[in-house]
Amino acid sequence: MMKKRLPFLLLIFFFANFYAQTEQNDALLMKVLKQLNIHKKNISEELYKEKVLPNKTSQTVLVIPKYRVNETDESGHEFYELDAYIVVADNATGKIINKYIEESAWASDAMVLSDIEIDTGLYQLNDKNRAFGIRVSYRGSSNPNPYSYTDLSLFLAQNNVLKKVLNNYQISRSSGEWDTRCAGEFTDIDGVIDIDKNKTNSFNNLIIKSKIQHTKSFETKDDCDEKVTTKKSTKFLKFNGKEYK
Repeated sequence: MMKKRLPFLLLIFFFANFYAQTEQNDALLMKVLKQLNIHKKNISEELYKEKVLPNKTSQTVLVIPKYRVNETDESGHEFYELDAYIVVADNATGKIINKYIEESAWASDAMVLSDIEIDTGLYQLNDKNRAFGIRVSYRGSSNPNPYSYTDLSLFLAQNNVLKKVLNNYQISRSSGEWDTRCAGEFTDIDGVIDIDKNKTNSFNNLIIKSKIQHTKSFETKDDCDEKVTTKKSTKFLKFNGKEYK
């Protein structure tokens, strides 16, 4: 009897913990919105993200996309423009520690804004400064010409503000052209950032290592086949005193 009850009890514990965490996260968001004087109905809850900083576990990053424009035309196509409110807040009190605000930072139109992610990778830019990233992804709506990409920005917390030190660097991209059945060509580029030991203006250089994959698909007698070629590229970004270029 105990064996049968155990999974049920674990399930109850899981859902209770999940709802408790959800309520806690919502409470943090509401405290931050109150300080920013923003009503919850004016943000995109679908794109809103938050994440605890792994190097400062008492603090959370919140990415709050606030609608500046939100329209739908007669055909049902949605267009919106978003102001970016990127905040670091104290988990216990909800007090804003650092913030970055950018008007009309993101837009969704012909290229649809599909996702926003908080990247807490090990972006140790020097002995004192560790950055975190914001990845913003877009996708096109054309089936014959698929296209998507992700921009990466890096932020540093300094003197009660967040400073953007890498601005919308296109870290990945996928594009192609095909007949929607088989024949076509596609290119996928995926980049990762390594931290160089060499510095410029007291900040470590960034090494962008990209894998570039080209795929050509073609019809055979009985099937659809493809040929894939891959190459790699390396690029260095240096800090010019304000941002990485």
